[in-house]
Amino acid sequence: MSPVSVIVVQKVDGQLQTRRVLEEITGANEVISGTFERDAFDTLFDHAPDKLNVVKRSLINFVNRHLNKVNLEVTELESQFHDGVYFVLLVGLLEGYFVPLYSFHLTPTDFEQKVHNVNFAFQLMMDAGLARPKARAEDIVNLDLKSTLRILYNLFTKYKGVE
Repeated sequence: MSPVSVIVVQKVDGQLQTRRVLEEITGANEVISGTFERDAFDTLFDHAPDKLNVVKRSLINFVNRHLNKVNLEVTELESQFHDGVYFVLLVGLLEGYFVPLYSFHLTPTDFEQKVHNVNFAFQLMMDAGLARPKARAEDIVNLDLKSTLRILYNLFTKYKGVE
């Protein structure tokens, strides 16, 4: 499948800026091509929803152990990571550095800013040696719990011993 040219228009400093990007509509999507690989979270959601709360509680404990260092606390995985801010701060804490506040939108106001934050967090994760997350930033922003859990679990597996 050939890519489609998309024109992206953004307002920056009161000026409209345009750029063209090539987007694959369906070609490389694992789900559509039939090569989508089910993982533990698919099985958990499908066959053991009763254990989902145990996994969520473990991930919340892990996240709070680190975010509490900057007086932040997570109570709802479903909603508190969707704007990317907690992901960015968490990666910085886990890796032992301060992420400059100008590098991301601390209080994102629209979908694009949230997607930017999540993609920025993904980049920080890859810089730290984690594989490119399989989840899409847009899925995180759209409150997809399974995608959020996958990202947090990847962080957990690498950093579970970090205090």
